[in-house]
Amino acid sequence: MPKMFGFSRRRAKLGRLKVHLGDASLGASSPVRSIKRSSEDNAVGASASGRSDDLNCECSTAGLGISKCGIGCSENWMVVPTCGDKPAPRFHHAAAVVGNKMVVVGGDSGHGMLDDTQVLGLDKLTWAPVASKIYRSPIGLRIPQCKGHCMISWGKSVLLVGGRTDPPSDAVAVWCFDVERECWSLVEAKGDIPAARSGHTVFRAGPVLILFGGEETKGRKLNDLHMFDLKSSTWLPLHYTGTGPSPRSNHVAALYDDRYLFVFGGQSKSGVRNDLYSLDFETMVWSKIKIKGYHPSPRAGCCGVLCGNKWYIVGGGSKKKCYAETLVFDASKLEWSVSVTSSNVSIATNRGFSLVPVHHKDKLFLVAFGGNRKEPSNEVK
Repeated sequence: MPKMFGFSRRRAKLGRLKVHLGDASLGASSPVRSIKRSSEDNAVGASASGRSDDLNCECSTAGLGISKCGIGCSENWMVVPTCGDKPAPRFHHAAAVVGNKMVVVGGDSGHGMLDDTQVLGLDKLTWAPVASKIYRSPIGLRIPQCKGHCMISWGKSVLLVGGRTDPPSDAVAVWCFDVERECWSLVEAKGDIPAARSGHTVFRAGPVLILFGGEETKGRKLNDLHMFDLKSSTWLPLHYTGTGPSPRSNHVAALYDDRYLFVFGGQSKSGVRNDLYSLDFETMVWSKIKIKGYHPSPRAGCCGVLCGNKWYIVGGGSKKKCYAETLVFDASKLEWSVSVTSSNVSIATNRGFSLVPVHHKDKLFLVAFGGNRKEPSNEVK
């Protein structure tokens, strides 16, 4: 495994940063306890936004109540019956899995942004709302309403990064939710903090978060690249060479082999894209990947899951059309194919749904929630 993103004087001068994929805990500003990494956690090389971007499929869940539904035994999307106090229908929210729990935060109800925290127990498929309280804060103080944000699981916590918020913010904020304590805390970030944005992607490489692109509050598309060190709670810009992706939002991204960042599709100023780029973190050089195999249609707002060398990309589309197909990009062969094409009423044609991967008993399950077709949904599939 390459030792990436460590700080060396030479690379600091070049503006190139490498990450050591080791253990870490949050900075002193966070009340979250030091996180013990489990064997499951060690298998996760990178996890991305949880909004509707890629997460590594190695996240397993014991006693999974969803084991009779999903990709493990069917190529079609199936409604998963849940009980408990179901969340309000929503889209442009974010979700992440910690242990046997799926955490869902915020989104747009169709009448405004949400600030709630919902937890689905995957063992019994039971919903339970969680008070969005903030550590050591006055009673009634909550996390901001948000949509278009990213969520990443890390140990026994979930990190919420960026998004369009109310009240608005000038810079990207990082929040941490302790799943055991059911408590939020604001990470007091330092350094060159990126401008506030939504529709960006975030993935984790050990104790480091990597953020790419998105859309500023005034609508300007972005293609900047930033690193957030979870040990020191410090943001740093990442510098690169080569011709990279044009400024865009609502794309998907994945980290492959702890070295290559892939960015596909999204919405740019000129329209919806179907281009694919790769950034080699050892050389910090962008390259455009020539399309090989199936030619995917331009799409934004799709969801992605990286499992081994296969990158599964679900849904997405343009203002005029949404796609129900599941694309597969083989990162080892740099080749596209189609895994399955669902019906036009499947959750894959919803806008702004979330997708989390669960690996259980050698089967991969993609668990989708919410989204908006003609109206917001709160279904689990």
